[in-house]
Amino acid sequence: MSKQNDVILLESFNRRNPKAFSIVYRMIYRELYLYATRLFESLNVPAEDVIQDIFTDIWLRESVQFPSILYIKTFCFIALKNTYKNKIKHQGYQQRFALECKVEKEFAEDIEQVELYHSLYESLKFLPDDYATVIRMYLEGWKPEEIATKLGLALQTVYNKRREAVVLLRKYMVK
Repeated sequence: MSKQNDVILLESFNRRNPKAFSIVYRMIYRELYLYATRLFESLNVPAEDVIQDIFTDIWLRESVQFPSILYIKTFCFIALKNTYKNKIKHQGYQQRFALECKVEKEFAEDIEQVELYHSLYESLKFLPDDYATVIRMYLEGWKPEEIATKLGLALQTVYNKRREAVVLLRKYMVK
């Protein structure tokens, strides 16, 4: 997106335009989902629900205006962390303390991992479509057998495409 489009999108988002909200939601959803899945796994809380709750809260607070798209993303990550902390308050003191320490310690690491996944997803555009599809499915947690079945490929073909994609991505990442 161009800077002018970003400004228009941000202004529309701040006016709570549904289309702009949808665009921003889709822009940052994958990164939020990766972080929320890891964060809420031990609590058996669906990441999708928490993310939707955060966006609903933003929608309802019309007085909250964001200075940039990056700020919206940062706000959502912090909201995920705070939601997690609120949910664990209902657990035992020792367990709660251990989990809160874990969150604070791993927050930066989790953000780095999300950014790495984002960079990896972005680099998939440099791969042939069939390679990118296989790698994307691996990143989403699919097993090789499931990928082969879903795409109608031989299992060995899935392994070969993954291997070849990694070789191509290494060449791209080195540049």
